[in-house]
Amino acid sequence: MLSGIADKVAVVTGAARPRSIGRATAQRLAAEGAKVACLDIARPYEDFPDYAVASSDDLDQIVEELRAGGTEAIAVRADVSDEDQVRAAVEQVSAELGPAELVANVAGGSGAGMGAAPLIAVTKPEFERVLQVNLVGTWLVSRACAEVMIEHGSGGRIVNTSSQAGKVGWPMIGAYSAAKAGVIGLTQVMAKEWATSGILVNAVCPGTVDTDLLNPDNLFVDLMESAQPGGFSGWVDREIPVGRLQRADEVASVIAFLMSDDASYVTGEAVNVSGGQTMA
Repeated sequence: MLSGIADKVAVVTGAARPRSIGRATAQRLAAEGAKVACLDIARPYEDFPDYAVASSDDLDQIVEELRAGGTEAIAVRADVSDEDQVRAAVEQVSAELGPAELVANVAGGSGAGMGAAPLIAVTKPEFERVLQVNLVGTWLVSRACAEVMIEHGSGGRIVNTSSQAGKVGWPMIGAYSAAKAGVIGLTQVMAKEWATSGILVNAVCPGTVDTDLLNPDNLFVDLMESAQPGGFSGWVDREIPVGRLQRADEVASVIAFLMSDDASYVTGEAVNVSGGQTMA
């Protein structure tokens, strides 16, 4: 067990989708003894209704799973890019579990029809939506929770989810790369501004993670299948030193570490969790 997490109130955004970093993070923090608020939009985006997101049933299921294991857990439905919804969500957490002390900003993404295309073909609404959910949402949730932490004088931990694409721009996901690079810069500013309030802020930069977003219809997978010797699996063998895709729980374990007492002198970092795929 990691010290410093048990009995803390943790907010995990993007917690609902099965086989996701958000759900794995909620599960890991619950296993460490935290009280977990599972926050997710849990409904299609109005402006991009065909983009795959978690359902309301998905959100209810993860909360039921955590409760069955003895964890105090609640479902919080909110679009992280909507300021009013975020503030209402943080108020709900305070009312039902207590003031937020740990925050994992995992909500995000991009895909076909929502920013995943050559930059010359990406529409302005797509680009803006990717920035809103990945970057603006991270800021809104962090700010709302930091206000609570500062008000209560308790300090806290915030871990934002960037990406290897935030360090090395990736073709076909330019909007996502820009947003995730912004998350790293945002993390550093938060760390500097909130350190005197006892709030440590870090980011994780996952590699190519085996989630439901990485499926045979994924544009990146399709591109690798057609353009790389040996297809996608051949690309994995060559580009990822450990020779396999990453599991969501391997990202969640680093998020939990950064929230623990073992990381009490770590802030402003963007930690690669990529199996050696990104080393800069």
